[in-house]
Parts: sequence; structure tokens; C-alpha cells
Amino acid sequence: MRGSVTATVAMLAGLVMLGTVVAQAQVQPSSPRPAPPAATATPEVPKDKQVEGTVSKVDPLGRTVGVSTGLFGLLGATVQVADDTQILVQGQPSKLTDIQQGDKVRASYEVRDGKNLARSIEVTQKKTQQRSSRAYPPTQ
Repeated sequence: MRGSVTATVAMLAGLVMLGTVVAQAQVQPSSPRPAPPAATATPEVPKDKQVEGTVSKVDPLGRTVGVSTGLFGLLGATVQVADDTQILVQGQPSKLTDIQQGDKVRASYEVRDGKNLARSIEVTQKKTQQRSSRAYPPTQ
């Protein structure tokens, strides 16, 4: 039994060496290939995108709005607000300061130089203030 295992291992090693020799023999010397033409630098075309979700953060000084989407708000995007960004709050022209954390929004933006530049931000539903309707009896 021990001799047959040794013979099998020796035969496999020989086949591996033979395969290597055959593979090397089949490789033909490559002829010099012309260099590929230099890629012409084309300007990056802005990509239009949309995000719809809940406002996670508003930074008036940095002029950004964070929009969370997906399960537990783990997805989304942060968009930069420019002077020409159209902001609507429930259909009325508004300002960045009118957007609050917790509002539901739809933002249209373009990716330019790695930044999400907002074209428009529409608040579709304002955050509702939850008030307790439960009346507590006075404590004694």
C-alpha cells in the first residue's frame, strides 16, 4: 500500500512537470505591439441623481443637507446647496434655513468633481411635532 501511494505521488509530480514544459513550449515570443493611443481627456459629464428620504442634518454654514434613506437611515447622500439651488417647502419657494432635521425631502443633484451639487430640494412633508396627548394626574 505504501509503495502504491509513493508511486502515485511520483506520477502526479511528473505530470505537473510535463504540463509546465508543454505550456512553456506553446508560448510564442510576442511581437512588439504598438502602444495604445493616448487617451484623450474628456471632461467629466455631470451625472444627474435623485435621493428621497429624511433630513438627517442641516448645516447652514457649510450649506449642506444630509438625506438618509434605506433601512435605519443607513443610506443616502449629503448635497451641497448653491445660490441657484431651488428650495421648495410644501410647494412654496423657501430658504435653506426652512429645512429642518426630520423633514421628508426629495433632492435632485448632480455629481461634479466628486461633490453632490443640489439642483433642487423639495420638502414633501414637514416633521410633525409629537405632543403627548396623555394627561397625567397631579402628583401628591
